[in-house]
Amino acid sequence: MILSGSKYQWKLASTEPGLASDISRAAGVSEPFARVLAARGVGSADEAIRYLAALDDPLPDAHLLPDAGRVVERVRSALESKELIAVHGHDDADGVTATTVMMEALDQLGASVVSYIPDRKTEGHGLTRAELDRLHGAGVGLIITVDSCVSDREFIRYGNELGIDTIVTDHHEIPPELPPAVAIVDPKLPDSRFPYRFMAGVGVALRVADLLMDDLRGEFGPAGENVPWYGPNWRQESLALVAVGSIADKVPLTGDNRSLVTQGLAAAPGTNRVGLRAALEEGRLWGRELSPEDVRDSLGRLMGRAPGDSPGTQKALDLLAMRDPDDARALAASLFERQSKWRDEAVAAWRKVREDFERDGTAASSPVIVLETDVPVGTAGYVASRLTEETGRPVIMVGRRSSEVMAEARGPVGFNFVDAFASMRELFIGYGGHPRAAGFSMVPSQMPRFRERMDDFTRSNPPEPDPRRIDAELRLEETTPELGREFELMKPFGQGNRRAVLLACRVTSATLGDIEARGVRFGTPVRIGETPTDVVFRLRNSEGVALVSILDTIASSTSGG
Repeated sequence: MILSGSKYQWKLASTEPGLASDISRAAGVSEPFARVLAARGVGSADEAIRYLAALDDPLPDAHLLPDAGRVVERVRSALESKELIAVHGHDDADGVTATTVMMEALDQLGASVVSYIPDRKTEGHGLTRAELDRLHGAGVGLIITVDSCVSDREFIRYGNELGIDTIVTDHHEIPPELPPAVAIVDPKLPDSRFPYRFMAGVGVALRVADLLMDDLRGEFGPAGENVPWYGPNWRQESLALVAVGSIADKVPLTGDNRSLVTQGLAAAPGTNRVGLRAALEEGRLWGRELSPEDVRDSLGRLMGRAPGDSPGTQKALDLLAMRDPDDARALAASLFERQSKWRDEAVAAWRKVREDFERDGTAASSPVIVLETDVPVGTAGYVASRLTEETGRPVIMVGRRSSEVMAEARGPVGFNFVDAFASMRELFIGYGGHPRAAGFSMVPSQMPRFRERMDDFTRSNPPEPDPRRIDAELRLEETTPELGREFELMKPFGQGNRRAVLLACRVTSATLGDIEARGVRFGTPVRIGETPTDVVFRLRNSEGVALVSILDTIASSTSGG
């Protein structure tokens, strides 16, 4: 059923008849809450019980990951021969936390291991020849990538020529042609047997680390016994980092991600990791329950916006490895100060780009906005996101780096940069990302052709956002503090797991008066007359009070898919 609201188009979710009743009886929850769980894809009473036990929900066997056996055997070979291993990351919160998780697992197995996170300002995305030459000169025989490189076909081939093997661990979309790596671990591979596809890079890194620790810990290690977040504490401490990277990278908080983030948010307040505790204290988050909003607005941005003083370093990575509390507090304070400066820089960049866009008649009339700009590279993604929110169009921010251009792309709901870039992949030096957030590097001479191809693609594939989702129909009279508390069991709320959206039919001003008299409160002023009106709303419990937020009123409905 498609519903036309005064603000948005809505679609009422359909569920299997009788499923909500089965869930209600087996899981001991109310029928209205069970209807919402069924609408969210909980397909049985057993699944409902597991959903409600996200804090203790066991994860799938890591041996189901693609190329799991090849990963174990290549790392075993490196450990046996004392080969130097490099962990190649990505300079955002997901990449920093993934690098830390992988580094620490290898360290506990006794590996000789170094890390490298390219500086986006000077090196762009993914591997480069210069990095590979440096690693080769240092004696690296194996690179393990995290949160990156599933599209780096040419550079991995170059690494092979130097005698460097590569294991790719990534979560980005799969390109038409895979790189010649020893192993590729990406749950999105078409032949993957792993049951969940949408983990962040740090989630994939943790599961690969689980695999290595399970299969190799008996043969190698244990090392690093004096590190308080190693040994029996290692996995709990790693889960806290998985929560940070997953929330910051905006992966959907469903399935395995919901379990990982729930467990990670619970683990973070008791962390033994000196650097993470310093960041929590500096962000005024220590000693209290954490929400995804806390992580996103504080830790996530801190770790994603702290480039080091020299290429390939990351102060956030240093912070997570620190063992001295005083040094950690000083660095955390410095990073928060940098974050404050970045916010000022980002706002200034947004104002400049907004003015440039208004003056650029070509950009204003094109179906896709491609702006060549000199704003700081670290602000390009932020600015592109703001411009696509304002215009509803795909936005690509292009900057120069020596002999190359590099770009950050952001798109509206319903647009797919992965498909767009794959259709013109011969133009790029490298590219990768998600449907709505991606990036590339390119030689400048290809830009005119790129603009033409992007225009053509966008005209042929315009953004087509789906209607917003209503989980279930609920009589407004059924709203109670108890039901609001049940809806809180769906935490953590975030990307892909928003608060339940409900539909109440034939609401009048008298209905509102009746339920207000019973203690229900409305979060925003509501104007509904005597004519019965269908309303879309959310319900939550706030300090024992049922709080209703009206999102929209429905004008008409039509049958639909």
